[in-house]
Amino acid sequence: MAYSCEDRKRLLAADLPKSNQVRKLLLDYLNRSGLSQGDFARRINYSSQTVRAFICGAYQSIAGTDAKVREAIVNFILAHPLGEPEAVQGKLYETENVRLIRKYFNQALDLGRAYYFEGDPGTQKSFVLQHLVEQLNRAEISKNGHGRRAYYVYCPQDVTRAGLMRRVAESCGSPMAGDVDRIMRNLRFDFLHRRALLVFDEAQHLSVPCFEMVRELHDRKPHFGLLFAGSHQLQRLFKLNAVQLEQWNSRFHAGKRLPGISEEEALKIVRAELPGISVKGAQATVKKAIAKAIGSEGETEYISARRLFNMLAELKDAMPAAKGATA
Repeated sequence: MAYSCEDRKRLLAADLPKSNQVRKLLLDYLNRSGLSQGDFARRINYSSQTVRAFICGAYQSIAGTDAKVREAIVNFILAHPLGEPEAVQGKLYETENVRLIRKYFNQALDLGRAYYFEGDPGTQKSFVLQHLVEQLNRAEISKNGHGRRAYYVYCPQDVTRAGLMRRVAESCGSPMAGDVDRIMRNLRFDFLHRRALLVFDEAQHLSVPCFEMVRELHDRKPHFGLLFAGSHQLQRLFKLNAVQLEQWNSRFHAGKRLPGISEEEALKIVRAELPGISVKGAQATVKKAIAKAIGSEGETEYISARRLFNMLAELKDAMPAAKGATA
């Protein structure tokens, strides 16, 4: 039995749910989180035997009362909810990169489309995507059962079909147990009446079988929107596997290379983060943030957002120390 967000909150709002309610809640939580009984037991500082006895309904007859175990279970689930938006640290500046990513993000979500884009290392693709995911989910979280949702999925190198599906289920708070087909069925059931977007970061690591598997989530109800982000190798992957991935050609509404941060945008960011910096100082900071990348058109230079923000953080950290030294 799967509990909705509203069901869980109603149960947990009570002083302390009854044993049978907590038992059902725990089994649902274990199923959706992928945690084993032993993993969960360690997290609440009980033995796996205790948790197993509670699930079987035998603990109360052994210990006389299961109130403490129920309290530990409820408190842990309250403190570690599934599918809730995570906080993303840092300010999101409205650059051309951000505007383009937001455009693809919203169209993939609202129209159930598939898009992809590429960006050089350090262009902050991941940060922007995670920020948009959090922003949307927080805005829609009150519309339980009906609000739109977006989920961020990191694609590690050499990930398998089963491994990718478990990552998708984990991100969505859907059950992770079982084979690919079972996870797929659970996802379709959980999102049957909800518009949802799956964001795959570092998508150049995905194999042809992984892409073909994900296509089913797009083609069949509830028709997930899909957004793939990666390096220049992503487009190369599609070119090298044009025959196997032919079905994707009719599904991608757009694929574009991110323009990167312009010098003007970078200078505005530096001045916003360090209001007292001189013009020459700002220009020097931007110059140090230039990186090189080798793409389909050979070696190119670009402003690395990661380098830029790392340098700004170092300069900010150094400012109080410098003031203290001169005081």
